[in-house]
Amino acid sequence: MSNFDKVEIGSDQSAAGWSDAALPEECADSFDPKFILARAVRSEVVTRLKAERAARLGNDPVAIFGQEHREEFLDAMLSDDRNAFDAAVDRMDLKQKPFTETLRELITPTLDDLGQMWRDDRASFMEVTLATCRVQTFVCEKLGATAKRDRSGEVHGSIAFARPAGESHTLGLTVVTECFRIDGWDVMGGVDLEVGDDLWSLVSEKHIDVLGFTVGSAMQVAPVAEAIEKAKRLSRNPNLVIGVGGYCVISDPDAVKGLGADFIAIDALDAIDTAASLLGDRKLKGWSNSS
Repeated sequence: MSNFDKVEIGSDQSAAGWSDAALPEECADSFDPKFILARAVRSEVVTRLKAERAARLGNDPVAIFGQEHREEFLDAMLSDDRNAFDAAVDRMDLKQKPFTETLRELITPTLDDLGQMWRDDRASFMEVTLATCRVQTFVCEKLGATAKRDRSGEVHGSIAFARPAGESHTLGLTVVTECFRIDGWDVMGGVDLEVGDDLWSLVSEKHIDVLGFTVGSAMQVAPVAEAIEKAKRLSRNPNLVIGVGGYCVISDPDAVKGLGADFIAIDALDAIDTAASLLGDRKLKGWSNSS
């Protein structure tokens, strides 16, 4: 079986399994489910990587991938042949290509094309689901192979991630948790941990250094604000660091400023840098106070 097909997909082919509950009219266009995956990848990773690459290479870098590569990649994503996607990855030598360029020039625009196919009824729910699962698995493997950085001088602690009840924009959270795990953190929770009793038990029973919440839309701001206040009250660790990220940080940054978090991250690498810095500062203060 292909490495990128080791995913169980349910038989329900209705769009209900793919979309959220009804959104307010002012949010509906921004959260079109046909583009959630591409948008999640972009908001969590691509913005920072694009800026870093532009600073390093100038504003007119030579593209590694062109339209012909995107067409080949899309065909492989949608292929009925389980080995076709692996074959395309090998043929295009994607495991050896730089992560930044692969994500920005190949994966993100291809996912946009896939979303347009969904909109135009040229791809079924099952086809879109299988294709995005293959890409999600590839992104995580690519991160594991190429995204490690020299961070030996930084503090790596424990971090838990949670999402508000009903929040289903989970690819970005998957990428972030994978980045922290690769970076050497002890990661708990993630897409399977909703705000609720399980989270309260976790923070009250275990010493957690950092707690991260994802905010997918303005609808989730109030519930996350309440969760942050409760987490601080229940935390076994009095110096708990709380961070917030997610699509709403990009689309409506003013909405998340008053949440009471210690930091707001625009992408995965920003989250790692800021969490490590804040954790290091707090641990240093703790050592100073105890001496």
